[in-house]
Amino acid sequence: MILIGAKIKELRNSCRFTQKELAELVGVTKSTIAAYENDSRTPSFEVLIKLATVFHVTTDTILLNRSSSILEVDGLTTEQIQVVKTIVDSFYKSNLVENAFENNSLSTLETMLNFKRIADEQEPLIEKSMLELSSNITQLMKMKKKK
Repeated sequence: MILIGAKIKELRNSCRFTQKELAELVGVTKSTIAAYENDSRTPSFEVLIKLATVFHVTTDTILLNRSSSILEVDGLTTEQIQVVKTIVDSFYKSNLVENAFENNSLSTLETMLNFKRIADEQEPLIEKSMLELSSNITQLMKMKKKK
C-alpha cells in the first residue's frame, strides 16, 4: 500500500479545507478522508485525480510526495510565459543563494555572480512585459469608463 495520508493532510491544511469540505469536493465522506489521512485506506484513481484537481497539483505530487506545483499559463502570450519562467527561475536561484549562505558554501560568490548575470540579462524582457501590462490595464480602464 502506498502511504500518502500525510501528503493529503498537508495539502488539505495548506488549502484550509476541513475534512468535511474536502470530502464534499471529491465526492466521498468525511470518514473516508480521515481514513486516507491515516493511511488506513488508499484513494481510488478517480478520487486521486479529483484530489489533485482540488489541490491544483499533479497526481505525482500526491503519490510521490513531491512539492511540485503546476502554474496555469493558459491565455498568456509566449513572451508573457517566458517572463513568468524567468521570474520563477529567479526565485529558484535566489533560494539557492540563500541556502548557500546558510550552509557556508564555498561556491556562494560564484552562485551570486551567476544570479546577478542572469537577472541583468532578463531585466529588459521583464521591463518590457511590465510596460505592456501597464498599457493593457490602462486600455481596460478606459474601456470600462466608456461603458
